[in-house]
Amino acid sequence: MNSVVRETPARRELPLPDGAISYLEWGAGEPGKAPLHFAHANGFNGFTYRRILSGLSDQFHVRAWDARGHGETTLTADPARHRNWYVYRDDLIAMAEDFKQATGKKIILAGHSMGGTASVMAAAARPDLVRGIALFDPVMIPTAARIVMLMSQLLRRRGNPLADGAEKRRAVFADRQTMVDRYEGRGAFRTWPRGFLEDYVEGGTKPREDGQIELSCAPAWEAANFRAQGHNITTAVRNLHVPFALVRAERGSTCRPPFPMLLKRRDPAAHVMQVPGSTHFLPMEFPDVVAKEMRGFAARLEREGR
Repeated sequence: MNSVVRETPARRELPLPDGAISYLEWGAGEPGKAPLHFAHANGFNGFTYRRILSGLSDQFHVRAWDARGHGETTLTADPARHRNWYVYRDDLIAMAEDFKQATGKKIILAGHSMGGTASVMAAAARPDLVRGIALFDPVMIPTAARIVMLMSQLLRRRGNPLADGAEKRRAVFADRQTMVDRYEGRGAFRTWPRGFLEDYVEGGTKPREDGQIELSCAPAWEAANFRAQGHNITTAVRNLHVPFALVRAERGSTCRPPFPMLLKRRDPAAHVMQVPGSTHFLPMEFPDVVAKEMRGFAARLEREGR
């Protein structure tokens, strides 16, 4: 891994009616840089991807949010009322509007997992804000499977292993070092380099009055995201009118057929690749591939005058 941390990001806020989106920013105030927003996966936070994004700040003006219910963002996040990911689409549109107003340019949206899905839906709804999208194993589930998950939620049944596991996640630890040591090499984090894990913990925990720390993304909210499958990603893909790049995992990809084919139909010139040896956590496993793909995608947009 050759990712280089170039600078410390600034922490900023975008006020909205029900709170504020907290986000990280690199490269502000440097003319000529392409605006790039990165949206993280469910349960993570913007700082998790610091080692990738800071290295891109020589070319891009980067913003990376903490999504609703994650990190330092204070927007309302009620698991009992959560039914779909359209709320992330709408929040991301607000971010893109603000970013475009600040820079005078359309935004490249990039995202991992849930963040990629939200980016697709935002781009489909507001192509006037978006220059293109770079997707890293976005969550795109076939309609039949999505309906089963939705019915399970409506009937209050179990049967979603990701959601069930998230609800059982330990939320409180003595300190960050203890949390990193507990997670390293285990479960979903078994393929993560320690540096990424340290950044995930730093960006995704908050202090408690008793001196311990706890997850900023409550396990109940993470679980609700896994169950909230009432959005229609197929419709969003069919309404997509901006260029894209797609990087998929080799094992356990959440971008399932027929979506790679459907996306390619929308943009026949798109670069679509699968990273050998990767899992759904490919940004942590292959950060240089992710950075190279974003630079390559920006180069394509420049060549095509977009």
